[in-house]
Amino acid sequence: MPDPSRPPHRHGRTPCIGLACLGAVTLLLALAQPLRAQDPALTATVYVQGFEFSGADRHGTYGEDLPDTVLDKVASLAGLAVAGGQPTLPARVVGMTSYYGDRPPAYYSAADLSELESASAAWGGGVPRYALIIAKYARELMRRSGARQVNIVSASFGSLIARWLIEHDVGALASRGLIARWATVEGVLAGNWAASRDQLVGYLDFLAPVPVDVEHMHYDWVSANLHAPRRVADSPYYAGILIGQLGSTDDSYNNGALSSLMRTYEEWQPNDGVQVLSDAFFEDVTARSRLAGRPPTLSLFRTDHFGIKDSRAAWASLATFLTQRRRVTVTMTSARVADLLEPDDWWWDWRPAEVVFESRVYSPAVESRWGVRDALCTREKEGAVAPLRLYGRHGETQTFQHVVFDDLVLEEETELRLVLRAEEVDYDWRYGVLETVQQPYYDDLGSGALSVSTREPGSYTFAAGHWSCTLSVEVFDYPFAPPLGLPPSAPILAGGVLRISPNPHGPDVTIALRGAVLAARDEMAALDVYDVSGRSVRRLAGDPSAGLHWDGRDDAGAMLPAGLYLMRLTTPHGAWTARSVLVR
Repeated sequence: MPDPSRPPHRHGRTPCIGLACLGAVTLLLALAQPLRAQDPALTATVYVQGFEFSGADRHGTYGEDLPDTVLDKVASLAGLAVAGGQPTLPARVVGMTSYYGDRPPAYYSAADLSELESASAAWGGGVPRYALIIAKYARELMRRSGARQVNIVSASFGSLIARWLIEHDVGALASRGLIARWATVEGVLAGNWAASRDQLVGYLDFLAPVPVDVEHMHYDWVSANLHAPRRVADSPYYAGILIGQLGSTDDSYNNGALSSLMRTYEEWQPNDGVQVLSDAFFEDVTARSRLAGRPPTLSLFRTDHFGIKDSRAAWASLATFLTQRRRVTVTMTSARVADLLEPDDWWWDWRPAEVVFESRVYSPAVESRWGVRDALCTREKEGAVAPLRLYGRHGETQTFQHVVFDDLVLEEETELRLVLRAEEVDYDWRYGVLETVQQPYYDDLGSGALSVSTREPGSYTFAAGHWSCTLSVEVFDYPFAPPLGLPPSAPILAGGVLRISPNPHGPDVTIALRGAVLAARDEMAALDVYDVSGRSVRRLAGDPSAGLHWDGRDDAGAMLPAGLYLMRLTTPHGAWTARSVLVR
């Protein structure tokens, strides 16, 4: 029967009714928590979905496992199992549920229903209700899997729910150190611009009742019920959580309607067509809220709000964040412009020159492991996320701190490849530069590539065309458990590389040895396939040069689940390993 805890449909502004205050002892314990030794092998992951306009009125069961194609893709890259109703699960599992619905799941007790009814009555449903549903689902996922902690991956509106869950310590997950990592993707962390325009919301409400979810995305609601200023993270509970932020910068969704509307209000900002970028990450994180004294990571992608689900670079970035422990920060610390490429005569002087510094960052290890060649962080003038600086004279040098890359990297990563470019801007309304209406609007100051180490900190210099810069690299290893519980890589005793084609792959894949010196042309080899727990699931034999074929099944003939697998090929003269990603 319908869940009595779900409130009737409500719209319009609701009074802000405070939740019970946290006890002083709980806060002191949270402040005193040491940096917890996270273990990805014993951590489950909960995915929190985004907003649906009619979701608050949906009928159905909340809090149960739900399938999701994006979830499957990230799970495959990260080597995670996917929760799909199984009573028992491995600890390395990812699950998604709906916080929309009017029927409780089977694992809810009478006390659970009473707690949910109280939260729903106090807030009219919305974010506090949804956060409680997610917290109870996380607890249930930990029970079924035996995981010691959970990661939270939240998208769009789901990030506002996750923020509430953490800052209000819903289900005591944060205060007990049960949240390991939080990745927010295009998150409504600090509210939503469109939802905060009362005139616009009022017009929509006239056409159709606006759900309470929209009210909870209003800037005023976030400031009143989470934190003011709303873009600042200030809670001791964050100090035990590794936070990663992913944002998008392509505003072309729906023909750029959001950008057009913002320009009408004279409030344009970089956005992804739905969410303003500055509301998708924390502008500041207080000292007491930082894990190991460091702010959250941040990576930007040149895609729109709904296109990110098809970005393999974003999947790879997310999989890396969930499983790795080495953080690399690349910062541009100074830049010199030798020639401004601006008219500077006494009768025609356009100085100061408006110069943007663009960057793209690529990972050779991500390309090798997953075949992803796209940039893992893009800061370019399209989207107005490349920094603009004013230069008044030729040969001027300015010092500043511009972060080019700040994220986790794969364990085997040895370097990152940076593509850097500088341009002098003559016309770009996004930057407020309106010197001319004649093309070209930009003067190219030069571009090029530079590789930087991910193994040790250092300083680098770069020069191209009319400009040059200096960069610093910082490397920090979090004291977490090793990233993967896979069998150790074997030494290459006879040269060569184990090639898997295609990769990722379906049930038909070829594993072949290339470039190895074998004792005999017909030398046979054994191929062992391991899952992420290190368990051998299949053994094949054949000619390593011609290639061995695997059908995605185990030794008993059962179809194996999608995920990460380790291939180990051995001959009398050597052993080789490689990783493969099986998709369904």
